[in-house]
Amino acid sequence: MNFVKKVRNFRRDMRAISPVIATLLMIAIAVVASLVTYAWVMGYMSFQTEKTGKAIQIQSVANSTTASPGQMDIYVQNVGNSPVVFNSGSVFVQGANIPTAVFSQSTLAAGGTTKITVPYQMVISGITMTVDLKVTTSDGTFSTMTKTFP
Repeated sequence: MNFVKKVRNFRRDMRAISPVIATLLMIAIAVVASLVTYAWVMGYMSFQTEKTGKAIQIQSVANSTTASPGQMDIYVQNVGNSPVVFNSGSVFVQGANIPTAVFSQSTLAAGGTTKITVPYQMVISGITMTVDLKVTTSDGTFSTMTKTFP
């Protein structure tokens, strides 16, 4: 019985935090949590932005009009914000490396477009053909495209 009285007295002597202080604590915790989230997101976004400094995109593919039959022209644009460099092993057709590809420019400035002439027969006696293309730069930036030719 003595124990029950002590527990009752203990509960009676405890005082709660005032509602004003409780509200201020909740606001402070929310502000700190939002600042931590903001810092994390901005750090992640800047990392992603740095990664996308170099980017290329295959704009179009067509039968070559200036070269002999059996060649195709691939137009590649630098959509990044820094120059990219192509080397002789930069073009893959159907997964096979085409080392004889001819580049109109081996270094492509930001926003620039280059034409790549590749020896590859796309149309064989009117048969529809699907071609998988991949163009890479010397630092590993790449672009892929699947094109169907009638």
